Amino acid sequence: MKISEKNGKQAVSARDLHSYLESKQDFSNWIKNRIQKYGFIENQDFQRFDKIIETGGRLIEYALTIDCAKELSMVEGNEKGKEARKYFIDVEKAHSNNLTAFYNDPFIQLRMNQIQQQQQIQALESKVNLLEAKTTSRPDYFSVMGYAVVKGVTVGLRIAASIGKKASSICKKNGFPTDEVPDPRFGRVKLYPSSVLDKVFSETVFS
Repeated sequence: MKISEKNGKQAVSARDLHSYLESKQDFSNWIKNRIQKYGFIENQDFQRFDKIIETGGRLIEYALTIDCAKELSMVEGNEKGKEARKYFIDVEKAHSNNLTAFYNDPFIQLRMNQIQQQQQIQALESKVNLLEAKTTSRPDYFSVMGYAVVKGVTVGLRIAASIGKKASSICKKNGFPTDEVPDPRFGRVKLYPSSVLDKVFSETVFS
């Protein structure tokens, strides 16, 4: 019996299991009776879906969790049921061993730690940028990154530098004062009027 993935979980076709168990009941009646009798829950123990066949008609198929398939095998009460149940137990053991090997792999552990560190750095940068947006004596002034955080826009350093140059040029041309605040990464960063940043951001293409 083929073990597949259904919504991230191991699953087996109820129709395949029915055939393997050599049940004398019609499949449709067999699966409906089993679900009702043993209280299996849809989207927890099994999932129901339509399958288009070559003639253009439809079959209702059932994807069973391994636990559900084990229980159905056990209650069938024949040798095929015992064989099927043992097969599913072996599948679970193999799957568990593969997961253990995966998580114990030093290279995978290293990569997972790197991803976690990157996420922590990104979270810290977001906090710093938000602090930039708030730490100023001028409530309508923002740094480029602080303004981006407030507006929910992702801005890389290269584009941020370009926006800063444009904002500085507009402020100088129109006589708008700028401000500065301390920054733990860059020493100090410039702040610009929100009206100027509104204009520059609206004209900037973010990729």
